[in-house]
Amino acid sequence: MYRKNCDKCFRPSFSSSELGKWICPICQNDLTEYPFFDAITYEQIHINYSFKKVIKSYTTQYYDRKSQ
Repeated sequence: MYRKNCDKCFRPSFSSSELGKWICPICQNDLTEYPFFDAITYEQIHINYSFKKVIKSYTTQYYDRKSQ
């Protein structure tokens, strides 16, 4: 479980996924580029890949297997 802190309304937001757009449920602020924190320990989690790279990797693996 991941947590991001909104600097507009100062409330935490939680999610089970690190991919995709992340919108604050309270004030609708876009938190996508904000740092991730572990929801239990509050330690920052470093994620160093872009969503486009993940999609490209997935589709390449899927289509390579399908054509065989």
